[in-house]
Amino acid sequence: MAPRLLIVVGLLLSAALSASGATCPTVCVIIPETVIINVIPRPVPDPAAETAIIHEFLSYGFHVVDQLQVKAIRLADPDLVKRAYAGDLTAIRSLSDRFVADVLVIGEAVSTVTVFQALRVPGQPQLQDGRARAEVRAIETRTGRILAAEARHTGGVDFTAELAGKKSLERAGVKVACPLATAIARAYPFPARCFDGCKVSPLTLGVLPFENASGFRFRAGDIGELLATATATAMSESGCRTAQVLAADFVVTGTITDAKELTTRTLKIPGLDWLWRGVTCWITVDVQVLDLNTGEFTAYEVTANATGVEVLGMRFGCSPRDIARAVGRKVAQQLGGLCRGG
Repeated sequence: MAPRLLIVVGLLLSAALSASGATCPTVCVIIPETVIINVIPRPVPDPAAETAIIHEFLSYGFHVVDQLQVKAIRLADPDLVKRAYAGDLTAIRSLSDRFVADVLVIGEAVSTVTVFQALRVPGQPQLQDGRARAEVRAIETRTGRILAAEARHTGGVDFTAELAGKKSLERAGVKVACPLATAIARAYPFPARCFDGCKVSPLTLGVLPFENASGFRFRAGDIGELLATATATAMSESGCRTAQVLAADFVVTGTITDAKELTTRTLKIPGLDWLWRGVTCWITVDVQVLDLNTGEFTAYEVTANATGVEVLGMRFGCSPRDIARAVGRKVAQQLGGLCRGG
């Protein structure tokens, strides 16, 4: 009798869990997309953000309505999708009945693509920049309750405008999927086999050239470009994920506010100090870190120095590259928490 009793208890528990919503939900994802190229909006027949969200949801264990079924309604009745996104309960239930979905993940996404001017090389293919924004809601179809509302900006780069737009939209979809899934999970207490959390996409940082407002003339090279390159290198070496500026989540830039150089005699013989002398140089930089998703920025000051020698007028150390590397290392130290998601 004991084994039979256990089986009955197990079936009752299973039924109770099902009744309480402890099952994986069926989710319908509908994200119409537009790519704007040369100021001309173009609808995307196979949305990249939608595909990315579906891929992430499937990896979490959610049941997802077939994208081919969704495509038909997205193209044939865009007004129904817009009304559902706006909270029209009739439209929500119409979509729910059509796809037998517990949750509608619905919204819109747009990407604007431009030529990346900074990397234009005569005779070479033009690099294209896509900058996307996805706005998405998760709506419980039974009640019309909004479980989550998320929006993300991000970018993508490629040699064709269409692919640059697609990549930016895909990355926006990946970034929005985790917070949406987490909110849905709170409304549907699934067993661990269905949803045990998701990994937040790592942040990426890009660096713009720094401005030299110090009045100090550096010996060689564009110090602003050198600082940008050195900072990006130092961030990458310290574990940060770096990207081209418009494909990044955060942009780092700054202004050189002060720069000085000091030479010291090594030979104490009057008139011969030019043979061999020590050199110390240092600069102060006001650094700004801009969050492209919110438009907010943080600022802090960095002072760095480098030392070297001059032999017969030839300098070893204390070059613009040396000072740029010193600044880059300090900026990377400041951004350590941001790179770790802090």
